[in-house]
Amino acid sequence: MKKLFFITACLLTLLFTSCNKELSDNFTVYPNSPLNDTVWVRHVGITAAVNDLFDLLAPNLIIDSFNATTGASLHYGDTLDVEFKPNSCTAPGASAPSAGQVKLEVILLKSKGDFIKFFKPTTTENGSILQSGGGLFIRVTKEGKELSLVQGNTVKVRFLDTDSAKVKMQGFYGKESNPVLVKGIDTSFSWVRDTDTTALNTWNKPSTNPLIPSFYGYEMNSKNLRWISAERYIDSTVPRTKVTAVLSPNFTNKNTAVFAVFANQKTVVNMHGDFPSRSFYAENIPKGIAVKLISISKIGGDFYLGIENVGSVATVTHHTLKPEKKSLKDIVAYLNTL
Repeated sequence: MKKLFFITACLLTLLFTSCNKELSDNFTVYPNSPLNDTVWVRHVGITAAVNDLFDLLAPNLIIDSFNATTGASLHYGDTLDVEFKPNSCTAPGASAPSAGQVKLEVILLKSKGDFIKFFKPTTTENGSILQSGGGLFIRVTKEGKELSLVQGNTVKVRFLDTDSAKVKMQGFYGKESNPVLVKGIDTSFSWVRDTDTTALNTWNKPSTNPLIPSFYGYEMNSKNLRWISAERYIDSTVPRTKVTAVLSPNFTNKNTAVFAVFANQKTVVNMHGDFPSRSFYAENIPKGIAVKLISISKIGGDFYLGIENVGSVATVTHHTLKPEKKSLKDIVAYLNTL
């Protein structure tokens, strides 16, 4: 009888131990921690932690002012020129152009890391993938009201490309949610090509910095304010495939954003959260190219960064990311290297 009891106890102990091991291999329980929330949602709400990343990662604005009556030609180092014509800005519903001093806010998107920080992937509404030469955000306000360009007017911009300027770049505008979101990630954002498909003029000028021989960029007469960029469609003849990223259950579509970043060109693709499979995916990725899969997460007061280098996208692609806890400063520093 005692022998039978001993054997039974051993079997129960073995069973309990094996169950615990199986559990720990799949999901770690953290007492009183938001890491325990493994629930995905079909629609990510504005209060979800992932939306906090937009405000925390966003680069600093250039803040300036100019006289809307006289117009202005504004220069920001070697990287950006903005020129407004006289009487070219107007308030919503106004019958006349805005006059006097107005506030100007500008953000320059120079690198792949900048497009990630602002959650502005280089894709169109129908999922076509673009190669970017850079872009910018321009907002003009007066007494708290956002202005637009008077019909028929343009704002002339010359902005930097961190690489040599590319041929056949075209003007694109950002299509945002309507109404425009005042907080969080605009998951509906996409780039729309200008009706004028003429290739943008390029410019270059010598640098006063001995480490940078020359500056290169694009000139654009923009018909709109807010998001503006120089883009071109990537080669449409290359076979495409779907890339999937899987993370541990602690990282959900409520707290994590994932991007596919092309290695040899300025292209950033948002990887969408797929509710049924609890994974992130991107379609239309060219086969054979090198990409980085990058995840950024906010869980409670902590931040996580996952990186997976894919040397050559294959026919069937399924990759596992293993995010590591990082400071927000470290994540920004990494994005600045892209």
